[in-house]
Amino acid sequence: MTSTMQLATLSDIAELAGVQRPVVSVWRSRFTSIDQPFPVAIDRRGGREVFSLDDVVRWLESTGHGNNPSVRQDSALAAALDVLDPPELSTVTHGLIALLALKAKLGIAIGDLDARDLIDLADDVDPQDHCLYREIAALGSDVVQWAGHADALASAAFTPAHAMTKLIARHRRLGLTAVSDHTIAPAATALLGQLAAELVLGDPAAPLVAPYGEADLLLALSANTAEPGSVTLPTPHGPDTRYARRVLLAGGWEITDAVVDDDAVVLSPGATVLAVLPSATRPQMTDADVVATLLQIEADLPPDGQALVVGPASGLCAGLPTQLQADRATVLRSGRVRGIVRLPAGLWPSRARQKMGLWLLGPGTGDVRSPNHRVALADLSGTTLDAATTSDLVTDLLSTTPARASTHAFRFARLVQTTSVVAASGDLLTARPQSRRHRTDAATTAAALRDLLARADTGDDVSLTQWQVVPGEVAGPVLVTLGRLVTLGHLRLLSGNRLAEDDVVDEAGGVTVHTVQTLTAPLTGRRSIDRLHLVGTYPASRFTQAEDVVFCTAPRAAALVDRDGFSVVASPARVLRVTPSAPDGLVAEVVAHAVRTSPGQGDWRAWPVPILPSASAATVRAALAEVDSAREALATRLAALDALTAGLVEATSSGAVALLPPIRTTPMEG
Repeated sequence: MTSTMQLATLSDIAELAGVQRPVVSVWRSRFTSIDQPFPVAIDRRGGREVFSLDDVVRWLESTGHGNNPSVRQDSALAAALDVLDPPELSTVTHGLIALLALKAKLGIAIGDLDARDLIDLADDVDPQDHCLYREIAALGSDVVQWAGHADALASAAFTPAHAMTKLIARHRRLGLTAVSDHTIAPAATALLGQLAAELVLGDPAAPLVAPYGEADLLLALSANTAEPGSVTLPTPHGPDTRYARRVLLAGGWEITDAVVDDDAVVLSPGATVLAVLPSATRPQMTDADVVATLLQIEADLPPDGQALVVGPASGLCAGLPTQLQADRATVLRSGRVRGIVRLPAGLWPSRARQKMGLWLLGPGTGDVRSPNHRVALADLSGTTLDAATTSDLVTDLLSTTPARASTHAFRFARLVQTTSVVAASGDLLTARPQSRRHRTDAATTAAALRDLLARADTGDDVSLTQWQVVPGEVAGPVLVTLGRLVTLGHLRLLSGNRLAEDDVVDEAGGVTVHTVQTLTAPLTGRRSIDRLHLVGTYPASRFTQAEDVVFCTAPRAAALVDRDGFSVVASPARVLRVTPSAPDGLVAEVVAHAVRTSPGQGDWRAWPVPILPSASAATVRAALAEVDSAREALATRLAALDALTAGLVEATSSGAVALLPPIRTTPMEG
């Protein structure tokens, strides 16, 4: 068993040397007949060649190959533990983590202690055998050698916590199936750790409770704080809960046993609860289990407590059967829900297509029935979770309190009346947002439109149809977010073409190009690109179709409807195309107007679009097309009048022409 500490595979050697795996193969083939040949394999384990780690370290030091000047100090991290047989590998892996936890707890070197001393110290640290005593005892007579290896790992990684992190990073090679099944991506742990750190920042002494042993989340939290803190955990009942405790002890956390009443953890005043569902301690959870757990957490939370709950978006955000939807609404009626977020797919490597949901709960803030009681909703399902996104989302969620919401410019979240979210019968993130438009008396609105119609109809150049303007339905149209329409396939999102700036000119004659500049200009501009140059240089360019909505979100939200099509859209402008599957009430001009009149902040996918009643949609569409045609005709005439003005001034002031009064003919008397 002890010889395993001195073995390394080709992949381990590459990691130790700081090079790509093929580089090591090149070294093997190139350096064979020289004075310092690359070490030969000494054995074959599990179908893989293994090498003496000492020989490899000496070769790297003597030849200067690789990109790691500290290969000897780091060599312990390269030991190939996975060449052991599976039962032995499990014993050694859990034993090593237990030894690192013991070392972190004692703060001393343990490699010089004998087996009896190590067992006695393990009993002192873990008298109830909650996490590490039996794992260290299981190493038997080799416990002294593995304790020395734990010292070497901690020295190479500088701390037992970092050594444990590097060891667990190899969970797939080490057979830690529970970790492989439930670990979340670094981008997600960074978000959750940063958010959790902000939650406990106000009162570092406040109780921190992880009812299901969320080791990954707590380690991410400690990465955002000065040092690990204290956490309350329930008494472990199985190997996975024991493992979670070992990991946290190795990470420097102080653990206290939770008081449990009727299988529920009793929370102290001011407690902050962190829960990831499912986790290694609760591996199998249905959407019903997730909702039930959410209900339990809210019911047990003290009045001044807060909670961060992460789990499958299917249970936390999406539409559910009637009873589960009602149970989830019960949590919303508590008035404690501050934010609900849908995170992108890919953050759960073992469930690559599953999206994560996040709920943030805090102290109650008034009557949930009040129009001013709101919940922050954010749908990041189509957003890359990078550092900037993480920081802005955390700021959005922390700014949901009434005192901060009025002064904060939200990037991703939108504040929606809690009653609207409670009443949602499907996906919570498509809840109808609070209307930003002031509803006036229907008769007054109809009269104003009739007046505008009369003023717009000049009777000379353009004659408009005299549509009937009557009061509409009291309830108004249904509002659906742009993101939901894209997800349902009613709108198709198309990216713009990447065109060189020099290829686009400010003149007519070529293919019309829609750019951010033309969209945001005070008057709609016109840019174009030579047709032959477009075909030759950009053969993969996409053309618009009639009724496409061309839009941009920065420097401000702007949109127009391309009536004719066969234009080119330059990135970063994009296209929203109404698909054949869309309902009759989804009108392109209404979509464009929704973008133009949007809040202009946050994720554009959260901006609401009215779906018109089917009975009037065709008439509205025809009317908007007629008005647009009239506007284009008048714009053409206005451009001609502007050109005529400039021509008259230039020609007469230069002396090129003289302008005389018109010839008046006098009728002859007969």
